[in-house]
Amino acid sequence: MQWDNLNLDVKGFWYIFAGAVLTLGYMLFMPKKLRWREIYLTFGVVSTLAFVSHTIVGVWFDAFDLGKKGGYGVADIFVMVIISPIMAIIFLNYFKPDKKWIYAIIFSIVSFFYEWGAVQAGFMRLKWWHTWWSIPVYLFIFGIFLPWHLRYLRTE
Repeated sequence: MQWDNLNLDVKGFWYIFAGAVLTLGYMLFMPKKLRWREIYLTFGVVSTLAFVSHTIVGVWFDAFDLGKKGGYGVADIFVMVIISPIMAIIFLNYFKPDKKWIYAIIFSIVSFFYEWGAVQAGFMRLKWWHTWWSIPVYLFIFGIFLPWHLRYLRTE
């Protein structure tokens, strides 16, 4: 096995690893309002969508690089397959339909600053993308997609 392909030595890995540990720890110990089925399905759906969207925008359109250029490593997987779905699960756990946009704005701000921190730490290198362009994406995810996703999961 080639250990150098794990990308554990990428610039900013500490930031990504700390984010993964903190969000995972919080998710595991928060009082659960979601059923385990909802957590499980949300994790799978959001992980897949994060992986596909990062591949399309970051690789195919070459808008940014995560970790080392030329493939995915452990740190990239932390971002796409751990941090993104856990943020979605935490959001849905506290989600209240009557306060949808308040929660959507709060989680969009948190996500924006996490992305901005990844750029500052050197893990995410922007090419033609601008970090603030992610704000409408986050508002769509937290304000429209995830509430719809939860409503869909809860229809029997």
